[in-house]
Amino acid sequence: MPPVDGHKDDILAAARAFAPQGVDAALVTAGGPEVDKALTALREGGRVAFPNGVNPAPKAPNNVKAQSYNGQPNRQVFEKLNRLIDAGPFEVHIARTFTLERAADAQRSLNEHYLGKLALQPSA
Repeated sequence: MPPVDGHKDDILAAARAFAPQGVDAALVTAGGPEVDKALTALREGGRVAFPNGVNPAPKAPNNVKAQSYNGQPNRQVFEKLNRLIDAGPFEVHIARTFTLERAADAQRSLNEHYLGKLALQPSA
């Protein structure tokens, strides 16, 4: 699925086009009416996870399990994540890459809207 720009794209339409029978799970890092609307694309029995502190907390439909979590480092969680990544397919959309010498520019870019992740590339 191509990345969806929540500032411009219709998230609900994109989710339904990607998974007409409903999305299995969602990870959300923001709350509000648009997120709640998008969560209606989850299938019955689907799941949504969000970090503690998201305000307002997402309102999942009745037939969807919502789970908040803390971002505490945990060896077992990282091992499971590594297994999932190794099993693939796993794709991360990189919006911009910065050299290590431009780390300050990368930090400033966090205040802007971008689609995907920012990455630092160490020198060879």
